[in-house]
Amino acid sequence: MTDKKLRILVIDDEQLIRETICENLIACGFDVTSAVEGDDAARQMAQGPLPDIVVTDIIMPRREGLQTITAIRKNYPTVKIIAISGGGRTKTSDFLATALDLGANAVLEKPLDMDELERLITSIARKK
Repeated sequence: MTDKKLRILVIDDEQLIRETICENLIACGFDVTSAVEGDDAARQMAQGPLPDIVVTDIIMPRREGLQTITAIRKNYPTVKIIAISGGGRTKTSDFLATALDLGANAVLEKPLDMDELERLITSIARKK
């Protein structure tokens, strides 16, 4: 891996969660951008530059996380994906298992452990 800063795109419709994740990842030295939901992320990715890793929530309005993962996998197969979820009406593990089936490289349950997220990002970035 080179010494370039990893570009991370954080997608979460909850502003406080999105901002907290972004602030923590910036403090870790990553180049971080954010999107409110999947359609917003799709526009950003189409305009470039592509992120190295996308961290996406699953439960969101409009284009939710599972649709977003499917679209990223189809259009940008080299972009790594970490799916995050705090659940909803069904179990978090169901959503996260589906995210892995759709092509996410890793999953994490909310509330997030920021140290664990940083380790996961670093680990995924090293894998080809």
